[in-house]
Formats: sequence, structure tokens, C-alpha cells
Amino acid sequence: MKKILLSLALLSAALLAPRQSFAFGPEPLLITADQQAALEQTAKNSAYELLVAKRNVTLNNGAFTAGDNPGNFIEARLMRSIVCELNGNSNPDIAVIIEHHGMGSGAFYELSALLSGANGFRQTTPVLLGENIEIAEFTAASSMWQPDELLVAWRGHGESDAHARPTALQRACYFLDGNCLLNGDCGQMQVVKKPALYLYPAKTTRIEVRLSPEGKVIRAIPDYNHRWRVTVRKDGLIDGRYRYLFYEATLDKKIELPRHGWSVRHDDLGDWFDTNLREMGLNRAEAADLKEYWIENLPDSPFYTIRLIEPSVVNRRLGLKIEPKPDRLLRVLLAFTPSDKATEIKAPKLDRFRRKGFTAVEWGGILDDGRAAREAR
Repeated sequence: MKKILLSLALLSAALLAPRQSFAFGPEPLLITADQQAALEQTAKNSAYELLVAKRNVTLNNGAFTAGDNPGNFIEARLMRSIVCELNGNSNPDIAVIIEHHGMGSGAFYELSALLSGANGFRQTTPVLLGENIEIAEFTAASSMWQPDELLVAWRGHGESDAHARPTALQRACYFLDGNCLLNGDCGQMQVVKKPALYLYPAKTTRIEVRLSPEGKVIRAIPDYNHRWRVTVRKDGLIDGRYRYLFYEATLDKKIELPRHGWSVRHDDLGDWFDTNLREMGLNRAEAADLKEYWIENLPDSPFYTIRLIEPSVVNRRLGLKIEPKPDRLLRVLLAFTPSDKATEIKAPKLDRFRRKGFTAVEWGGILDDGRAAREAR
């Protein structure tokens, strides 16, 4: 049975009780796109208890405003929501982050969950994440034996930060205990963001794709039910509508990072992508997709250390089976580590990738907090 470990930063010295365990693990939570949309609407239009404000609010399309003076004004917003399975009943729950503030007050960010039950959803006791923070990552992950845990990463204020410019990256993991979300050990959990898989058969072909990460698939487009079975044209169009297959996955242990990489100023990220992605083997459209996603989703940081994960590590940690088997397979997985200053690191030598016959290309990324496992020197 997995035990709750002490968190050096956020837990008191009291030892927490063991977590509930499941003999065979919870069933994977599989929902359709329509169910996902309906649950997102539920999150945007539910009643919530606010911890700091000591009151209840009912959101309307994700927002709430009341009061007209500093003494009674309050504004609340739904900042993030994710569908997850926290209580082990194989029904979807909704984890949310609510921001609220008064007139002239700081912005408070609170985490809670809407738990599914026979009588609808009920909210867990809210947890304060921080004041005037920036959410960098919010996702759910599970192991074989446990219901979902919530991973939250945010930028808070360091001692030298200006009040409105948080830069210190923090992360915490939460699990459900009764009606409370308790902060536990993040262990080695890590999220691989937006792997996009492009397929280019020599002719229109029926293709089956199976994912087997050392962890769990948490999002997929189109719907993924243990496999994708798709029809792909020579130009890469999938089922007449998709340019690529999309998924996100959590890893049970943090991925091994290579010694080599690049130290890039935040303002130079666009140029770095333009220069290096083509050298890694991506074509113009694939490189543009990767650049657009990560430029938009990387939190502000003066510098980033970028590493290209070794292909052998990618294949081992993010298992991928494609039938028929491609003649050429390229998997570009980048790890982004924010830093306050430039890092002395040597750029790796890039192998040339040649496309031939049925070619499959995948790119994805990891936002690393600097504590991921490093390759042995």
C-alpha cells in the first residue's frame, strides 16, 4: 500500500494516514468529447465555497461579481478545470482552481474538486495555493493502484520578485482523503505535454496506433480507447479531419535528462525554434505547430535550458506501436527547464533524419522544475 510521505515545504511534521488502496486499481476513466464539454460547463456554472473570502459564490459561465464598495466587493473566476477520477468510483470528478479578489486586494488562488455522487456533485474543502501566483501546470495522474492525484505547478514570489511578477516555480501534488485534498509526495510524477503524432503513409492506409507510456494517457484527440484505428491519406490527413493524433500522458517516474542541451534567453525562444527544429528533422508545418504551442504555453522565465531526450529513453518511457510499422520514425521530445540566468551547457550533435516510405513523426515536451533525474555522468 502506498504511504503518504512528508513534504518538506508544505506539510506539517505530523505523519498522515495511509491512502486508500485498490486491489486491482481503478478502471481507466474514459470519456467522450461531448462528456468532456458537458463537464466543463458544469465547472463553469457551479456553486463554490471560497476559503479566504469565507462565502459561497455561484459562477455564471466561469465568473462571479458582487458588491459595489471595498467592504463587500468580490470577483471570482474559474482559472483551470480538469476532468479526473479522485474517489475511486469510476465516475468523472472535476478539479478546479478558482481565483478571487476584493476591491484593491490580492488575488487568491484556491484548489478544490467537484466529486461525483448519487445526488450530483459536491465540493471538497478548498485549499489555498497562494496569492498573486501564475498557474503553470494543472493536471491529474494516477498509477496502477491509485485513483488520480492532482499535480499543480505555479510561479510564486521569491524574495527579490516584484509584487506583480512571480518567477519562483513551485509544484505540489494533492490526493483525496474524505472531503479534503491533502498535499502529498509528488514522487516522480511528470507530465508529457501534447505529443503530436503525424502519419505519412505511402498511400491511403488503415493504421492502428497503441500507446503504452510508463504511466497513463490523460488526454487524447480523437477519443482513445486502448488504441486508435484511423484511415490516413498520403498527405497525412487522418480520418478526413485531423492533421495529427494528439495525446498527453503522465509518467510514474521522471524522465532521464541528457547532459547536453541549449541555454536560451526567453526572448530568443522563437529564433531557437526556427533554427533547431528543422535540424532535428521536423518539416516546416510540424516545426510551426511545436513552436506555436510552446511559445504560448511556457511560463515566463528569464532563461530556459532545453534538452532533447534521447530516442532510446523516449521509446522506453513512452511506448508506441504503429501497425503497419513505419519505414522511418522520428520522436522529438524536449524538456524545458526555467532558470533565472544562463546555464553553461554544451549543445548536442544532431543526427540527420531522412524520410522514406511510410514516415511517422512525433513531437512533445516536458516542463521540468529542475529536479528531474539526470543522466549518469
